[in-house]
Amino acid sequence: MSQGQPNPVNPVRQIDRVHFLDEQRRNRRRSHRFTIFALTAVAVSGIPLCAIVAPLLIGAMIVLMNLADLVIDIPASAWDQLHDVVFALPNLWAAVRGKPVEMAWKSIAFVYVIPGAVLMLVTWPFILVLARQAGAGVILRHLPSRAIDVSNPLERQLSNVVEEMAIAAGVQPPPVRIIDSPAVNAVAVGLRSNDAIVLATEGFLEKLDRDERQAIVAHLVGSVGNGDLEIAATILSVFATWGLIALILGAPFSARRRTAIRRFVLLAVVTLRGRTEPDESREVLDHLLSGSSWDMTMIDDIYEIQPRSVRHALGIMFIQLPLIAVLGLASITARMSSALYTAIGLGPWLAAMWRARRRLADASAVQLTRNPTALAHAVKAFDQNVVDVDGGWIAYFLFPVWVPVTAQNANRPEAASNVIGMRLEAAPRIEDIVALGAMLDSAVHRPDLRTRLARLGTWKDLRTAVGWGAVAISFSVVLIAATLAAASVILIVIWKVLGWLTPD
Repeated sequence: MSQGQPNPVNPVRQIDRVHFLDEQRRNRRRSHRFTIFALTAVAVSGIPLCAIVAPLLIGAMIVLMNLADLVIDIPASAWDQLHDVVFALPNLWAAVRGKPVEMAWKSIAFVYVIPGAVLMLVTWPFILVLARQAGAGVILRHLPSRAIDVSNPLERQLSNVVEEMAIAAGVQPPPVRIIDSPAVNAVAVGLRSNDAIVLATEGFLEKLDRDERQAIVAHLVGSVGNGDLEIAATILSVFATWGLIALILGAPFSARRRTAIRRFVLLAVVTLRGRTEPDESREVLDHLLSGSSWDMTMIDDIYEIQPRSVRHALGIMFIQLPLIAVLGLASITARMSSALYTAIGLGPWLAAMWRARRRLADASAVQLTRNPTALAHAVKAFDQNVVDVDGGWIAYFLFPVWVPVTAQNANRPEAASNVIGMRLEAAPRIEDIVALGAMLDSAVHRPDLRTRLARLGTWKDLRTAVGWGAVAISFSVVLIAATLAAASVILIVIWKVLGWLTPD
């Protein structure tokens, strides 16, 4: 029986073929929103930062206005607005109990919501410049590799195939390096198209045939030509912005985090003056990407506070401990809120857009090789072998295949591991490649809508996810309420004490 013909014993629905150019256009339309995603991500993720910024900002405003009132007359309306901000929580509780309360909602929103969002929006463009300035080095730091051995026929052939596909795609042929690993995988890394580098494992060379390797190389080169590395730089800049939030939240308790922030600020000043520091950019960006996931080191930093003298002990008692009482809880709350926001709010959106880019790269590979069957066979071979490479988690979504993100590996320090669903599942991906013209077993076909919906997960999985999500959100709400209550108590005390010290 010829390939592609229906099996009379096990008949299946006829395959709906699609043209690779139509598939490219469809997936490009789906993925034009990455910049909007980045702006939304950094703005909204900055809001939890206000849990730690707002108490400091309000406390400073109380002190400064009382000092200024000794010299000039502060308008009563300004005092009224500050009073509403300081007593926001008691007034809100009174309003919930049905008591008539007038509150300056705009002033409260300005203090509790806007500063963090504005700070992140102002910072993100610089981090994006930093990511592009760092180039491929920030990822290569995690993926040890070597130059190709020209005496090795497979490695020399790989270099020739990469050059051939790059010429066909109209892009600059990227250099090729080898990762000494038995895993079967390859990746194009870099944060700009003109500094792309193709990395391939020894397992990739040994366990795939020439056509399969060419198909995967075409996928990688097509991804570079489609601008996916620039998009990856945008994604990594968002992750790094979340890392900066983590550093800021832990700075009051950790000298290590304060040093990291100081390095970031100094690098920003140098960059604004027109100088480039690629090595320092890679160091700082790598630190931000490593610090953007949830960890408990902040609690360790708090435990390490040890009095070195009587004066230091008094400082701990009257300054650091009150800061920990308010800012420590606020920091944990903001970190948890950011993690929830990443997993539940931004994750599905980002994952769907990136999967569209991977389908676009598959369609580009078909265009470059005119051999969709080899691409389908390569995907099947990946699915049957170990594909995760040591150090690859920092940008695992750039690999054409990767292991699923599960509860066991979602708590890795790399920020990318917090986003679930950025990889294409093997079975539906092969079905899509078959629709592009791959000639495989006739039992492989594009499933109907009911089958596709079933692949999204069972109702039991959905109920579990919704249940744990509700628990996590409830816990976050309780922490936010406790944070605001602690901040409110201290701010009211400051208001009363300064009002007593500086009577009208």
